Amino acid sequence: MKAASSYIRWTSPRYVPVPLPRPVGALWLAWRQHRALSLTTLALAALAGAWALRQHHLLVTGVESYAARCGPDPYCGRPVPDAVDTVLHRAPPVLDTLPLVIAALLGAPLFAQDIERGTHRLAWTRSIGRAEWVVAKLLVASAVTTAAAPLITAPVSWWWYTLWRGRAAPGSPGVAWRQLAAGSDWPFFEYTGTVGIAHLLLALLTGATAGLLLRRLVPAIAAAAAAAWGLRTALRWLRPRLLPAEVCPAPTVDYPPLPPNTWHLGGGYLRTDGSATSHVPCPQPYPGAPQSACLHAHGIRGPYTRDLRPSQFLPLHLTETAVCLVLAAVLALACALYVRHVAAR
Repeated sequence: MKAASSYIRWTSPRYVPVPLPRPVGALWLAWRQHRALSLTTLALAALAGAWALRQHHLLVTGVESYAARCGPDPYCGRPVPDAVDTVLHRAPPVLDTLPLVIAALLGAPLFAQDIERGTHRLAWTRSIGRAEWVVAKLLVASAVTTAAAPLITAPVSWWWYTLWRGRAAPGSPGVAWRQLAAGSDWPFFEYTGTVGIAHLLLALLTGATAGLLLRRLVPAIAAAAAAAWGLRTALRWLRPRLLPAEVCPAPTVDYPPLPPNTWHLGGGYLRTDGSATSHVPCPQPYPGAPQSACLHAHGIRGPYTRDLRPSQFLPLHLTETAVCLVLAAVLALACALYVRHVAAR
């Protein structure tokens, strides 16, 4: 009787395993397949974020110590704190490689590895459609990238904010920041906030598309890195053209000093009819007469500069984020459509 009751209990309908819905099952399969790489990515991003937070602390304390010892004299002979060189000169080349690494090591194997090994056929024979297979893999990889990216972009955004605030500070701290961290904080643009996450998502989709097209892992890795580099170069060319630059005529024949945190895009000369020219018709210095007389003799009113102001940082940030997300969505749609051309055998 005991055995019979046990048999009835275990064969009762409530103990029958219920299969997962198809979308959930596809997502679970994609996660199980790539969980080792995904967890490694999250762990490395967390370590990189912790290192960046440490560098922020060293940067602030180093500049504050420099300002306390030097006072208002920006050239007191003290060495530049090592964290300043790390943040401004050593970190940007490493950050430049992040999209290439994401495209080559996360995006390219996403489809190429399965197709090269033939394991995609097993997924397609388990009641998972091709488009569903593509969407599930892209969703899991995008979720991992979206979770890992802020672990790096948030500390870098803190770097940017600290530099921006420090250069505009009054007194000896501002002098120290402008001396040690001279220049603009625009080079950190693509590694901060939402645009940093959008760049990495676009790199992921670029690598995934290359892997689906080539269907071989090693060629896909090389093509993904090259495509991510080309796309990043194109976006950097497009960036200063996304918003209209401010044209500022100079009050004299000399270029005016730029406000802090201004992105200088170039300049030239304005003619009296309002048109612009980059040609300088007068030598510097003009022999025998002031340069202003030579400029007026050639119909030149004076020089001008084209700049993106600090107030345009956030609008440009949101605009480029939208551009990257639209391109990523187009690549995802292309993958879902192109997978129909992959042979099942």
